[in-house]
Amino acid sequence: MATHTVAKGDLAAHAITLVAGTVETTTFGEDLDEVTIVSLDGAAALYFTVDGRTPTVGGANARVMPAAIGAVSVDVPTAGNSVVKVISSGTPTISIQRGR
Repeated sequence: MATHTVAKGDLAAHAITLVAGTVETTTFGEDLDEVTIVSLDGAAALYFTVDGRTPTVGGANARVMPAAIGAVSVDVPTAGNSVVKVISSGTPTISIQRGR
């Protein structure tokens, strides 16, 4: 499991290349209302959670972003430091950033 930490007030963790089948955890040092997951190259689908659960590829407990260049913003339903967990069957490059 790889991890990144975004300090309070900072905007994002950029250019993260996922390892196939390995959960990538990004923790923001504050309670955010929304986060944005950005697929920089669209190389593979992304499965992610923002509620503390651990995602699996194709798992029913995760949201999915298809294999395409783009971004998706989601509300964070938890309190405390915001945590985003992402997994993929491939090796796409992503960014995780604060929302609005």
